[in-house]
Amino acid sequence: MKEAPERCQKGCDCPSGVMENSKEDYKIQSFDMETQKLLKTALKEPSSVDLEKVSNVIVDQSLKDQMFSKEAGRICYTIVQRRRQTNGNVFRRNLLNRLQQEFKAREETRNRSLLEWVCFVTFICNIFDYLKVNNIPMMALVHPVYDCLFRLAQSDSLKNEEEVDCLVLQLHRIGDQLENMSAPRMDELFFLLRDGFLLHEGLGSMARLLLLEILEFRAGGWQLSDTAQKYYYSEALAPGLFGWLKSCIG
Repeated sequence: MKEAPERCQKGCDCPSGVMENSKEDYKIQSFDMETQKLLKTALKEPSSVDLEKVSNVIVDQSLKDQMFSKEAGRICYTIVQRRRQTNGNVFRRNLLNRLQQEFKAREETRNRSLLEWVCFVTFICNIFDYLKVNNIPMMALVHPVYDCLFRLAQSDSLKNEEEVDCLVLQLHRIGDQLENMSAPRMDELFFLLRDGFLLHEGLGSMARLLLLEILEFRAGGWQLSDTAQKYYYSEALAPGLFGWLKSCIG
């Protein structure tokens, strides 16, 4: 069953895992020392660095490092929060401009590198999850995120387990928020997923199980019953899915 997000010490609806006084280290060890210094400074004193450079560094790394693409939303959230007292829109604007560029090139990205494409989808969904205006997701990201998920739901993508994994993970993470922003598009997406599950002859066993789980997850109001959880996440039934879930929520 879906747990309520953690709340920060100020009582606001910060995304889960983002606490105002969190001492958790950000995963920036993959950068060279100069870039690590840039990011650490941006996280503490964003007004003292070139935020356009920072946004480009974050996007570039997110497109080639799937683990970092999951972390990037939290980093961006922290920078925006630090800048709120001065001009927090500068970094957000730079970030959105770069996201728009990458979004326009998404099909070329997918054709060039499946990993880079999956990283991009993971990144834009994390930005959607973390960066909000008055605790509401940014409208500018709603339809681009939907378009990415629709692409993952096409028949050629359903043949690739990496893309199905990405699709289902993002729907677990932000599906309820997306539906609140545009329920008709979510209905359309799930019609596509249902047809893919029922009619696609080339689905692998893991992809089929993931699609069945997400169909039931949404039908249950973005949560699963205890019985369904035991069924889908039984290590005996589907060890791959069990491990995938643990990596997602752990």
